[in-house]
Amino acid sequence: MESSALLSPTDVRVIRRYVQTKYEPLPGSRKAEIVADAVRNALYRRLPDLPEAVRKRLADELIRRCLVKERREVGLEDVLDACAEMRPLGVDLVGPLLRWANERSPGRWSAGEIAARISGGGTASPAAAMERPAALPDDRRAASTIGFAGSLAPEESEPAAVGRRLFPPRRQAIGVLSLLALAGGLAAGTMISVESRQGAERANVPVPAPAETAAVQTPIEEDAGMPDWLTYEEFDAEAVKQYLRGRDSMLADEPYFGAIVESARRYDVHPLLLFAITGQEQGFVPKSHERAERIANNPFNVFHSWQDYNTDIADSSAIAAKLIAKLGKSRPEGAEPFAWFNRTYAEDPKWSDGVRQIFEKLSEL
Repeated sequence: MESSALLSPTDVRVIRRYVQTKYEPLPGSRKAEIVADAVRNALYRRLPDLPEAVRKRLADELIRRCLVKERREVGLEDVLDACAEMRPLGVDLVGPLLRWANERSPGRWSAGEIAARISGGGTASPAAAMERPAALPDDRRAASTIGFAGSLAPEESEPAAVGRRLFPPRRQAIGVLSLLALAGGLAAGTMISVESRQGAERANVPVPAPAETAAVQTPIEEDAGMPDWLTYEEFDAEAVKQYLRGRDSMLADEPYFGAIVESARRYDVHPLLLFAITGQEQGFVPKSHERAERIANNPFNVFHSWQDYNTDIADSSAIAAKLIAKLGKSRPEGAEPFAWFNRTYAEDPKWSDGVRQIFEKLSEL
């Protein structure tokens, strides 16, 4: 990337491909969120040393204007134009902008030129003189809904509700939401729909298929330990019980259901992960099995099997949850979570595939 360009659609494509490879097992919504964070942080770090609130707002506007709306790189003069429109009260823009601009283009700018430019009196370059869309008013900078026509992982068909429940967005700013839309659109070259907070209007933004990318260094958050989306959180208990009853499962009833949820809460493990393990190990313990009551005491097969260790559901679920929590904390960077659990929990190398599929199914309920 040339020194005059802070960020380009090509850079976003490189980041997207990196995340797609490194986090391949994760759902598309989660990968899009990682892309959004990485791109927004990359642009934020390259902006002038302004107050944090101003800098974040500036990043949001540049993402919306250059990457999403006009589908082009973010340049130095785009920053000056955006600062001229924002003009935050009580903030010295000239000093930080002058230092930053001359770091990128040594000797190109004077204090007078910067002051004239951000006050609206400067002369823009041909690129900066292009027609610009008006800045979004503050009450539209936060959005509550994004619709995808494409996705980061075209082979996945994850319901939107699942993505919201398991992988809640970390920010509500328009920059992150625009990036989520951009991340999906760059993958498929399709139309992206962005909805405002009030839901009063929708705008379809066309995103063309990206060109081949070049290497770019982009820091990505460390992927080690127990993933946030596998730690404890509330879920639709009635929907899960209904699913279990449809399989004639003893675990839909008490004390089994409540004990599993309580162990999950105690050790900060997602309850659906524990239920998924029982599904893989014992098919959710159907009542029709002649030894269902004994199996239900240890549907996790802790300490080898329910035949060898048979106490009660509170005990066995606590042992299973404690082990999964311990394994999660020790997961090395880049290791796929279910495969990492598999190394210790089960001898069958396909165990992780079964648990993952059941977890995903339960998450859709």
